[in-house]
Amino acid sequence: MHIQIQRFSLYKQIELFQGTQAFMRDKIGKAAADKLFGEGYYVVAMGANDFINNYLLPVYSDSWTYTGDTFVKYMVATLEAQLKLLHALGARRLTFFGLGPMGCIPLQRYLTSSGGCQESTNKLARSFNAEAAALMERLSASLPNATFRFGEAYDYFQDIIDRPYAYGFNNSRAPCCTLGRIRPTLTCTPLSTLCKDRSKYVFWDEYHPTDRANELIALETLRKLNITVVVNNGTSG
Repeated sequence: MHIQIQRFSLYKQIELFQGTQAFMRDKIGKAAADKLFGEGYYVVAMGANDFINNYLLPVYSDSWTYTGDTFVKYMVATLEAQLKLLHALGARRLTFFGLGPMGCIPLQRYLTSSGGCQESTNKLARSFNAEAAALMERLSASLPNATFRFGEAYDYFQDIIDRPYAYGFNNSRAPCCTLGRIRPTLTCTPLSTLCKDRSKYVFWDEYHPTDRANELIALETLRKLNITVVVNNGTSG
């Protein structure tokens, strides 16, 4: 049995959303469905794979077609067109989540001689975040009834990486899931070995934070957006 895993572009996801809209209109009627779409809260996150698995890999043409600045502008221009399309489909309340310190993920650290963060990669993330935040303000001001917001937790995530013990972690450099001493392993496989306590690691694999790190980052982002959530222990966060 062969399992293929694919990533869908945001344009493809919007196309699938249009199919969902048509299905919902058939089910509950156009008026009720359009009310649902107009009152819904939309969340969009993109960018990390476009940099880490595209622009920052020399095997792809984008890495020599664009400079860092021009690639960021290309990304933001594409994002603008996609968000305008979502607005045309009924999205009125939307939050776009920015990038974290990509240069500090285990894969990027492994590619340096010192094992430290790659500042050039982090600079790309900060530049993209600044452009995306400005875009959200422009779209909120120009699109009818739009409230488009930027969700940012770059500095908070960087602080977790820099001071892991302050947040209950003891490792912010290596992934919990590895293949012995073989690195980089890119992702977990049935042959991988796991750390004894994943809640003590900031990163699950070469790319992604652990559940615990993601929870902290999400709560901080929501706090900045003045959104109150109820966490697992029943208290508000």
